[in-house]
Amino acid sequence: MSNITSNDAPTVVTVFMVERGWRVYRCVTCGKTFFTKLSHKNASSVCGWGRCDTKEYRFRSLPKKRRIVTPTEVNTSLCSHFSASGYETVAPRNVAKPGGQTDLVVAGVQMYDDVIHGNQPIWEGKVFVAQPCIRMQFQASVGSQEGTSTSFVNVCTEQMVVSLGEHLNMVDHWCTVLSKIGLHMNDFVIIMRETNKNWGTGDFPALELFFSYGGLELGDAVLLEIPQKSRASIPISDIGFGLERIVWAINKTDSYFDTLVPWTVEGTKEMVDSCRTLALLVLCGVRATNKGPGLQCRRFSKVLGEKYYGGDVYYALSYYFDYWAQFIKPLICKDAAVRLAQLEIERFVNLRIHKVVQGLPPPRDETTEAYISRLVYTCGANIHELRKAIQICRM
Repeated sequence: MSNITSNDAPTVVTVFMVERGWRVYRCVTCGKTFFTKLSHKNASSVCGWGRCDTKEYRFRSLPKKRRIVTPTEVNTSLCSHFSASGYETVAPRNVAKPGGQTDLVVAGVQMYDDVIHGNQPIWEGKVFVAQPCIRMQFQASVGSQEGTSTSFVNVCTEQMVVSLGEHLNMVDHWCTVLSKIGLHMNDFVIIMRETNKNWGTGDFPALELFFSYGGLELGDAVLLEIPQKSRASIPISDIGFGLERIVWAINKTDSYFDTLVPWTVEGTKEMVDSCRTLALLVLCGVRATNKGPGLQCRRFSKVLGEKYYGGDVYYALSYYFDYWAQFIKPLICKDAAVRLAQLEIERFVNLRIHKVVQGLPPPRDETTEAYISRLVYTCGANIHELRKAIQICRM
C-alpha cells in the first residue's frame, strides 16, 4: 500500500474502511471525512469532533455492562489481546524524563524520543505500552469540563518503519479489541484529518483517525513520517487511547471521576485531580522546584495547600500512589512519597499561617503540626489564633 506522503493515502484509508462495513460521510460543518457504521437515515451530518463537538456525551445513554470495570481490568484485557496478536509489551517511561521537546511525557509515542531526537538505532517490531502521561494544558478545565484530567494512562500500540497497510491493520486490531471489551463499532464515529507537525526535526505530514464513542473522544490513530538529519525519514504508527476514558465509556457513570476516586473520599474534581497528578510526579522522583517538572509538582501542591488542606487529601494521595504503582516502577517508597508530598503541601499552609498571624517567625522545612508546635512552645504564640488561621486554609 501507499505510504503517508502519497496523495492517495486518504483514498486507501477510505477503501480500507468501506471494505470493513464503514460508511463514508462529509461533515457539513467542518468538511472533514468521517466514517460510521450507521446508514444515511440514522447517521448525523456533523462529525462531532473538535469544533463540531457538542460535549453532550451521548454514550451515557447506550447499553452498559451489569458490573463496573476497573482501569486495571481493562488494561489487562488490552495487554492480553495485543500480546496474543504478536505485540511486545514494554515498560513505560518515567513521566519526568521524556528526552524530547517536553518537560513531561504527554504521549506513548515518546518512547521513541531517543531515536527521533538522539539518532539512536530504530526500534524493530510492534509494541504495546500503558504509558502514564501528564498534560498541563488541561489543568484549567478539570473542574468545568467533564472527562478531563491532567494525568492519565495512554494505552498505545507503536511501530517504526511501518507502511500504511501495516498501520491500518493495527487500526483494525484496535477496532476488534474495543468491541471485545464492550465498546461496539456501531456506536463509533471515526474522523479523518491530514495535517503537518513539527517535533523539532522539521515539518512532516500526519494522517490522523480520531475515535469518538457516542460523543466522547477516546483516542486516535496517527501515521507519521518524521524527518531525520542523518538518515531517511521514519514512518511511525502511533495509536493511543486514554485508559480512564475507555473505562468511563464502558461503565457509563455520570462522571469521569466516579471510578477514579476512593469511595470514601469527598472533594472537588480539582482536588482529586491534583492528588492524582502530584502522586504520579512524586513516585517518578520529581522534587518541587521553580522550573521544569518540579514546577508542576509545586503548582499542584500549592492548590492542595491553599484550597484543600486537611480532609481527604492525604488519604487520596496514598490511594493514587497505589494506583500509579500498577503502571510504573516507583522511584521512591510509598511512606517517603507521602512525607515529601506532605512537606510541600504544608509549606503553603505554613506560609499562609505566617501571613495571617503576623509577628511570628517564618516557617522552615517542616509540617504544619511541627510549625505550630514550635510557635506555641518556643515563641509563646496564641494557640486559638493559630487554629483560626488553619481554618482559613481549609475554607
